[in-house]
Amino acid sequence: MLQAIRDKVTGWIAYGIIFLISVPFALWGVNSYLGGGEVAPAATVNGEEITVRELEQAYALYRQRLARLFGGTIPQAFGSEEALRQQVREQLIEEYALRQYIDERRYRIADADLNQMIRGRQEFQRDGQFDSSIYQAQVRSLGMTPVGFEENLRSSAAVQQFQQGLQATAFTLPSTKQKFDSLRNQTRKLRMLTYRVDAEQIEIGEQEIEAYYESQAERYMTPEQVKIDYIELSLDSVKQGIEVPEADVFARYEANRAAYTAPEVRTASHILIKSGDEDQEQQGLEKITEIRNRIVAGESFADLAREYSEDPGSASDGGNLGEIETGVMVPSFENALFSMQVDELSEPVKTRFGWHLIKLHEIKGGETRAFESMRSELEDELKTELAENQIYDLVEGVANLAYEQPDSLAPAAEQLGLQLRSSDWFSRVSGDGIAAEPQVRQQAFASEVLQQGLNSEGIELGSERIVFLRVNEHRDAQQQSLEEVRETVIQDLRRVRTNELANAAGSAGLDELEAGKSLQLLAEEWNAQVEDLGFVGRNQAEIDAAIRNRAFGMGKPDQGPLFNGLALGNGEYVIVELSAVQSNEDASDEQSLNGLTAAVGEADFRAAVDVLSSRAEVTRTPIDELQ
Repeated sequence: MLQAIRDKVTGWIAYGIIFLISVPFALWGVNSYLGGGEVAPAATVNGEEITVRELEQAYALYRQRLARLFGGTIPQAFGSEEALRQQVREQLIEEYALRQYIDERRYRIADADLNQMIRGRQEFQRDGQFDSSIYQAQVRSLGMTPVGFEENLRSSAAVQQFQQGLQATAFTLPSTKQKFDSLRNQTRKLRMLTYRVDAEQIEIGEQEIEAYYESQAERYMTPEQVKIDYIELSLDSVKQGIEVPEADVFARYEANRAAYTAPEVRTASHILIKSGDEDQEQQGLEKITEIRNRIVAGESFADLAREYSEDPGSASDGGNLGEIETGVMVPSFENALFSMQVDELSEPVKTRFGWHLIKLHEIKGGETRAFESMRSELEDELKTELAENQIYDLVEGVANLAYEQPDSLAPAAEQLGLQLRSSDWFSRVSGDGIAAEPQVRQQAFASEVLQQGLNSEGIELGSERIVFLRVNEHRDAQQQSLEEVRETVIQDLRRVRTNELANAAGSAGLDELEAGKSLQLLAEEWNAQVEDLGFVGRNQAEIDAAIRNRAFGMGKPDQGPLFNGLALGNGEYVIVELSAVQSNEDASDEQSLNGLTAAVGEADFRAAVDVLSSRAEVTRTPIDELQ
C-alpha cells in the first residue's frame, strides 16, 4: 500500500528498510517478502522449495535491471528468456544453500545488537529518537509483522557475519603482492594497424536478402505484447475533490504558530573581567564599571575589549561573540542580552565567569509568518491528510473487490465510482503511458495475471500512486514480413559482410606478419597508417579496452615483436604489435595492498558460496514446465 496512506512518511524510507534486510547478492531479499507458490516448485535445495512465484519476481527484477542498463532492450548476447530464467534460478539456489549453511552453523545476532540496529535506523525515528509507532507502521507497510521483519533482519545479519568473517581473515603473501604490483603497474610498448571495410560500398543482392531473412527469421519478430485495463488511484486526484473550510485552516495555523516563528538571533560583543573570591569580585566590579564609564564617555568598545577583556576567545576580535540564540549563554547573560535594544550598552552583568559588559549590535528573526502567507500551504497540508484517509479506503475497497471478483476490474470501478482505463499495446521491456512504469510491465506479464487471467494486487508507483490491472488482450511474438524489415535486414547483412571481409583480410595479414613481413609494409598494402602508441598502461583510458585486454594477454617478446589481432565487430580488424614490456614493482602503496586483500576476501566468499551450492542436493523443474 501507499506509504503516505499508512504512516505518512515518504517512499524512500521503505527502500531504506528493504536495504536494511538485504544481503550481498543482487537478487537476494526477494523471497523474504513473498509467500505461497505453485504446486510444482522451481527448484528444491536440500528439501526446501523455491516457488515459481519467487523465481518470477526475481526474474522480472533482473530483466528490468538489464533493460535499464542497455537502454530498454536486452542484447541477444544475454541469451534467450529461458537462459535468463535459469541464471536467476541458479542465484536463488546459491542463496538458499548459503542461508541453510548459516542456520546449521548457528550464526546469530544478539538481541541487544538487533535492538540497537533497529533503534539506530533513521527511518524508525522521530526527532532523533526511536518511535515504536513509526517502526510498526513501516513494517506493516511492507506486509510484514515486527516478528517477521526482525527474523529477516537476523537472517541478513547472520549472512553478513559469515561474509565479514571470511573477508576479515583474508591475507596476501609478500610474493603475491609483489607479483600483483608487477602486473598492475606493467606497461607495454605497442603499435597498431587497423583494416577497415566501408559497409556502404558492399552491394547486397535480392537473393542474398531473402536468404538471410529466411535463415535469421527468429530475429525479425515483434515482441510478445499485452493491453491492460487498469484503475489508477493517486493522492493528487483525490485532493482535487476536497474542500477545506477556512476555519479549519486558521485553526491549524493557530495550533502550530510557534513552528512558523523564526528563532530570534542577536549579534553582540562583550568584555569580561574574571573574578574569584569576594575581594576579587569587588575589584572586578570596580574595573568593569570604570571600563563602562570610559565607553559612555566615548571610547571604543572594541578597543577597550582588546585591551582589557579576559575572554581569550573574543578579546582579539574586539569582544565579538557573533550571532547568539536563546539557550546558548548562561541565564543571567542571556536575560540581559535579550532585554536590550540595538546599540545599547548593558550595566555590569555577573555570571560564574566574572563581570561582563554587553553591547547589542543587531536583532534578526523572531517574526511569525502571517496567516495569509501560510494559507495555501496549510490548506494543501490538510487536503493531503484528508486525501490519505480517503485513498486508503479506496485502495482497500478496490483490493477487496478485485480479490472477490478476480476476472474483472469493472465491478470495482462501478461500485466505487472510479474510471476504468485501457492501455495501448506494450512489451515486457517498453511501453507508453502507464506501461512506461517498469512495475506495471512486470505485473502485466506475471504468470498469475497473464496466464491465469487474474486481477493484479495493488502496484505502488512512487509514494502517491497505486494501480490495479488485468490483461485485456494478449498476442504472442509474431513474425514480421520481409517488406516490413527489409532495411533492417540489409543493414544486418552489410554488417555481417563487412565483418567477414575485415576478419578475412586481418587474419591473412596476421599470417603474413608472423611469416616475417613488416608491419609498415602491410600498412602500405592496406593503404593505412601504423599508430605508434608507445608504452601503454593496463588501465590507460584513451586506448580501447578490447585492444588493451588483447595486448596485455600476449606473452613477453623475447626474439622480436609479437603480433596478435582482434575483430572489433564494426567492419574493423586491428593488429597489435608488442615489442617491449616494462614492470614498475616499486609503485606499491598501502592502498593497493588493501585493495588486493579485499579482493581476496571477496573471492574467498564467492568460493565458499560456490562450494555450498555445489554440495547441496538440488532438484530443478524444467523451465518450460514452470507455467
